[in-house]
Amino acid sequence: MSELVINVSNIISPLCYTVLRLEPYTACPFRCVYCYSRWYFRNPTDVVAPRKHVVRLFKSIARHAYKKELKPIPFRLSTLVDPFPPHEELNKISLRILEIAEKFEYPLIINTKSVKLIEIEDVRKALEKLLDNGLAVVQVSISTIDDSKARLVEPIAPPPSKRLQVVKELGSRGYPVVVRLSPFIPWFSPTTEEEVENFMVMLRDFGVKHLIIESLRIEREAVEQLMQRLGVRNAVFEGYSLREVEGMKPVVRLAQRQRVEVYSILHRYAVRLGIGFATCKEGLFRFHTTDDCCGAYLLRVSYGLRATLWDFYRARIDFLKHGVEEAELSRVCKQFSRLCMDDLKYYPRIISKPLRYHEKKLLSVLRKPNVLQHVAPDMLHASDTSAQLSH
Repeated sequence: MSELVINVSNIISPLCYTVLRLEPYTACPFRCVYCYSRWYFRNPTDVVAPRKHVVRLFKSIARHAYKKELKPIPFRLSTLVDPFPPHEELNKISLRILEIAEKFEYPLIINTKSVKLIEIEDVRKALEKLLDNGLAVVQVSISTIDDSKARLVEPIAPPPSKRLQVVKELGSRGYPVVVRLSPFIPWFSPTTEEEVENFMVMLRDFGVKHLIIESLRIEREAVEQLMQRLGVRNAVFEGYSLREVEGMKPVVRLAQRQRVEVYSILHRYAVRLGIGFATCKEGLFRFHTTDDCCGAYLLRVSYGLRATLWDFYRARIDFLKHGVEEAELSRVCKQFSRLCMDDLKYYPRIISKPLRYHEKKLLSVLRKPNVLQHVAPDMLHASDTSAQLSH
């Protein structure tokens, strides 16, 4: 698989729109205790070093899309490491990516816990150019709004109060700012009705356009110790991985019942306050209110996204009865203006080939109810509903 594309899986392939990624550094200096990167890097390292070849690869793809007048497929900056560590002041890898994106009018979904994107002057100016031209969406991740709590899980990252200042500064200027409540940990993150209301009103007042929620995923053997450390006593966890793989530690996530309970409150306030809302890699589509979960819909330029289960959910196809073949995929892509199948052949092979693999895995998941139940439980309800409507 190309390093510019997230690996194919039963969870990523059917659920994620932005599977194209740019990882500008070899490691993240923030060392969050729940960090997911340790599961995905082949040779994990603590050394934060620049990955200069990523800049060359991105420039080649951005130039190709620009010259061929193709719809650019947004890249995520980034997924496994923070793109704006203190090292950015010296290495300027992410700055170069921002400049290339502006030159070739290529959209980016930027995900960060850092405050350096507004503190480093040349980075800030490059980011503002992208935002002014509708070429970027900024996602800021927090797990709690309490600085003292955050130190328990994110001891080196900037405190949430500073990250929220970034949100406020960009949001107050009308820029598309997304908050990722990630990882959500009950009774650590905003959980009660009062906490959620205060949190959501604050986001509204800060100009946040969209909220994404993603519950904690962690190795099964580490759950009890972490919950004790955080003073969380009533959280219930369930298996996250579809199957256990030899050599890899089983991963769990918050039980669906507890997620639904809190997500219902968050969703209600999001709708009331005019904030877009979506879950991340959880398939709880009953709570989604926007065209995509990532916030790409906030871009003000033409772009292309792949299809996901969210599109099939909205199309209300009775896939349990009829199955899903490429004809259904083509129809869904046309209905929601997604890129698929022959559309992809015009893009560089380094991304088009992996995107086709993701597409095949999406169809494979749709043909397996037992997998679908785990990945996106709301899909089965949608299929039942469509079957009833057809009679």
